[in-house]
Amino acid sequence: MAQLNRIILIGSIVDEPDLKVSTEGKSIAKFTIETERSFGDKTDRISVVAWEKLADAVNEFSKNQVVLVEGRIQQRSFEDTDKNTTWVTEVVASSLRSFSAGGVTVAGGKEQDITEDDIPF
Repeated sequence: MAQLNRIILIGSIVDEPDLKVSTEGKSIAKFTIETERSFGDKTDRISVVAWEKLADAVNEFSKNQVVLVEGRIQQRSFEDTDKNTTWVTEVVASSLRSFSAGGVTVAGGKEQDITEDDIPF
């Protein structure tokens, strides 16, 4: 049976994107978008990670901007200073588009697998 891990979301950026550089020198952008559900008045906040050229393009995005995120869902774990294991579910972006009055801006990048060592925060 074929399997597919792909997600497309449209939502508003909650806070200014957090831009950093990994120990290997790769650009990383982490931000959260808020999406509305198609029923009721509920919203969901979803963590997004972008790498390298795509992360650099996120630098042009700002809080409350509407974006389309395309990518895959990733689940990872890490151990905190108290030796507790924390699980994180996030979208690893492979494509981003921002929507504004001036039209659509496309930011493209290559999706990459990440390891715990790549994440500086």
